[in-house]
Amino acid sequence: MESSRSLEHVLSMQGGEDDASYVKNCYGPAAALALSKPMLTSAINSIKLTEGYSSHLKIADLGCAIGDNTFSTVDTVVEVLQQKLAVIDGGTEPETEFEVFFSDLPSNDFNTLFRSLDEKVNGSSRKYFAAGVPGSFYKRLFPKGALHVVVTMTALQWLSQIPERVMEKGSKSWNKGRVWIEGAEKEVVEAYAEQSDKDLVEFLKCRKEEIVVGGVLFMLMGGRPSGSENQIGDPDSSLKHPFTTLMDQAWQDLVDEVLLRHDVTFMYGIDKTSLFFIGELVKGFDRRGEKR
Repeated sequence: MESSRSLEHVLSMQGGEDDASYVKNCYGPAAALALSKPMLTSAINSIKLTEGYSSHLKIADLGCAIGDNTFSTVDTVVEVLQQKLAVIDGGTEPETEFEVFFSDLPSNDFNTLFRSLDEKVNGSSRKYFAAGVPGSFYKRLFPKGALHVVVTMTALQWLSQIPERVMEKGSKSWNKGRVWIEGAEKEVVEAYAEQSDKDLVEFLKCRKEEIVVGGVLFMLMGGRPSGSENQIGDPDSSLKHPFTTLMDQAWQDLVDEVLLRHDVTFMYGIDKTSLFFIGELVKGFDRRGEKR
């Protein structure tokens, strides 16, 4: 049962660099990253660094995927840190070295990621040393107090596993005929919300151990208005967000063509996400004793 529910070894963005790859189809996340850059800059500037700080700063990008989005995020973090360190050092160029850990599930296309990084450097001086860390960010990935900055961009909406109740055929929580929870029965939404809550707490628990005191955790994810029962945030989501209906139809077409079994289709669809509202995030931090 566990192997069929866990997503750690099956979920990933489309690898490679062809027209169907994530690299060529990540405009949505790119727009979100661009809009959040001022917030990211502000967060990085809040890091507690004083004279005598470590000459080796470690950064982790969790759920890094592949492509320019990954590198632009890390470049921003490194550049802001360099500027901050220059101020601390009285305007002199800091000698601090940066180490960046690109982390994602084992199914991520790390080959393309590091090939792209090598092409990006292309003989110029490296801004940082890089390493790959495969694994789920809902588990510990680094030693205690190892990281100074952790970023996770448009990745935390993905759950660690399919809720058990959703896979129980015949139950009210079985999300038959859908690959998204929009429009599903209340019991289905509750099952995913419960899993989201558990995952958030585990994520924060792990990061609390891994980040140094005074370090920074920056999380960017999709959300919804506080108190909204609708996952998208408005009652007209089927029109404004065709994603919620077109994917259902695409999967159903595969079933009709006998390319997929009905039960497998809706067990392994993309309905592995849940959108938080700010109150839920605050409660998650409070349960881990984190400062906001």
